[in-house]
Amino acid sequence: MYQLNVFIHVAMAALWVGGLIYTAAVAVPFALTHAPDERQQILRGLARRFRRLGWSAMVILILTGLGNLWLRPAPISPAQLFSGEAFDAQKVDPFIAEWLGWKLALVLLIIVLMLYHDITSIRAAREHPSPGSAPGRRSGSLAAALATLLSIAVLYLSVRLVRG
Repeated sequence: MYQLNVFIHVAMAALWVGGLIYTAAVAVPFALTHAPDERQQILRGLARRFRRLGWSAMVILILTGLGNLWLRPAPISPAQLFSGEAFDAQKVDPFIAEWLGWKLALVLLIIVLMLYHDITSIRAAREHPSPGSAPGRRSGSLAAALATLLSIAVLYLSVRLVRG
């Protein structure tokens, strides 16, 4: 059961991070080669489709991450995570206490950044229902770009936690 849980966790991480990288590296540059009205239709259509998939992946990542603690004899227990002991180098392996804290802090920041991006994007689309009239939300785009970079950092931290 543990291996299945880890597989699902890794698959959802690939979906989340891969979707963010694809959007930044392929979808947005492609949309920018089109006229403003077409650009907005492309980006809105892709955003609607990926938003549900991406947030579903994030929920599954959180659930499978917790599942990994319950299903594996880990260096920390779920109780230690929720009590805060998991971040105390005197109560758990100092390596785990440091790196797990960074990973979870970045995950929380990514969630906040993506929520901000989605809220500003949805708000802009509602304020400007005509696809050609919606201005870009620079702060939301910057939040998504930062979340993409932080997501890559979380992948690195995850490998560090598992492989030392």
